[in-house]
Amino acid sequence: MANQILSMNKLHLILRFLIAGKSRRFISRTIPVSRKAVDKYAALFEAHPYSLAELYKLPEGELNEVIHPGFKPSSTQLELYEHFGWAVRQLKKVGVTKQHLWENYKAEHARCQGYSQYCDHFSKYLKSQQLSYVFDHKAGDKLMVDYAGKKLQIVDYETGEVASVEFFVGVLACSGYTFAMASKSQQSPDFLGCLGACLDDIGGVPAAIVTDNLKPAVNKASKYDPEINSSMADFAQHYDTVVLPTRAYSPKDKALVEGAVKILYTRVYAKLADKTFYSIHDLNVAIAELVKVHNNMAYQNKIGSRIHQFETLEKEKLKALPAQAFELSQYQLAKVHPNCHVVLSEDKHHYSVPYQYVGKKVKIKYSNEQVTIYWNYSQIAIHERLKTKHRYTTNTTHLHPKHKYYSNWSSDFFEAEGAKIGDNTQLLMNQILAQSKHPEQGFKLCQGVLQLKKKYGKEDLELACEICIQYDIISYRKLEYILQNALLDLKENKQSGPKIDHRNIRGVSYYQ
Repeated sequence: MANQILSMNKLHLILRFLIAGKSRRFISRTIPVSRKAVDKYAALFEAHPYSLAELYKLPEGELNEVIHPGFKPSSTQLELYEHFGWAVRQLKKVGVTKQHLWENYKAEHARCQGYSQYCDHFSKYLKSQQLSYVFDHKAGDKLMVDYAGKKLQIVDYETGEVASVEFFVGVLACSGYTFAMASKSQQSPDFLGCLGACLDDIGGVPAAIVTDNLKPAVNKASKYDPEINSSMADFAQHYDTVVLPTRAYSPKDKALVEGAVKILYTRVYAKLADKTFYSIHDLNVAIAELVKVHNNMAYQNKIGSRIHQFETLEKEKLKALPAQAFELSQYQLAKVHPNCHVVLSEDKHHYSVPYQYVGKKVKIKYSNEQVTIYWNYSQIAIHERLKTKHRYTTNTTHLHPKHKYYSNWSSDFFEAEGAKIGDNTQLLMNQILAQSKHPEQGFKLCQGVLQLKKKYGKEDLELACEICIQYDIISYRKLEYILQNALLDLKENKQSGPKIDHRNIRGVSYYQ
């Protein structure tokens, strides 16, 4: 509608698009508002002595004067804004919401604004007073986590060297129940280990985990759509929760955990100042005892204690822990080699993938027990993780049909193939394999023996192998020579019975 009153946000958008030279139809479709409303405000802006850029920089109050010259708040609005001073104090009380405040105001004022306009005016009032909105945290909704700025120390028992360690803190937003422990670093294994220990301590999983923009949690910070670290995303999926990173440089987004850290400086750090710890385990035992005391202390301005609030309000609202503990996975990009394998760099071990992905870049996800390979977010292979260097783990179904035969090469394979021809062929292959300095060398020689069957037939090959064994001729080349040049004479000698001694007969020794 042409007479609709636009918010300052939409007015600023109209100005920005006009400055950029966008058409009014584009503006109407993008914001969205009616075309007549865009025409109306565009005409007002263009008729003003200030340029569009100057109007865009005006404070909201002055821009409002441009749109509504001589605008004065009504008596109803004045009463509403006087009410907001009292409402801000009420919002600090547990359980009070803006819905309750609006209903209370409506009961006393017949000409009350609707709830949506009440909230809009309230937000403007808070902004004008530079106040923050008071969140009403629901039971089991959020766990806020952070690392303390100040570190703790442990001492090497043998050398006396002092090492600094990190201090992890987690706070349930509704009850204030607190968990804390020390870790060697803020890297993924330690951070996710602390987070898992925290969930084990509270005995359940909240709907969301609020974390700072730590590298183990967030790859790329964003006010609206942050990019979650892959390991953190796996953790959240395993525990069926979501990760809510705070805005950059906005400590108020996790004010509860920030406040808890300050309290623990007094209730934990100060108590540990005069003590020496030689391991993180001993330090964490001491921290757990002090945090337990902290959780049992009575609130000053609330009923009960943190543990009381947790047991009565929050514990039953948490989701159940998964049956298995989380196992940290790591990631690597790799290119599929022509032999249908990729290399896991950490172990220098090769794993097969289907031959259709040769030459493509794939993503390897690996844990202590398992290696999973993905292409375009689809799983294409999975293997048990083996840490032997320069070895191959191969699923024969991944290989090209031409390669599957070679994948079966082994001593047992060639012995079985030789037995299909005859006992002598099998025995010759055994002796070739036994005398070869490298298994692959023996496999190739045995493969050569099998190829001779295609040219000379099983019977001739078996007879030639018999002669080789009889005269200890363990050579593929001499076996082939016998088949090519002397097999006929050898057959005749074998069939004629007694040996003929004549100076013109060369005999078997000639071929050795």
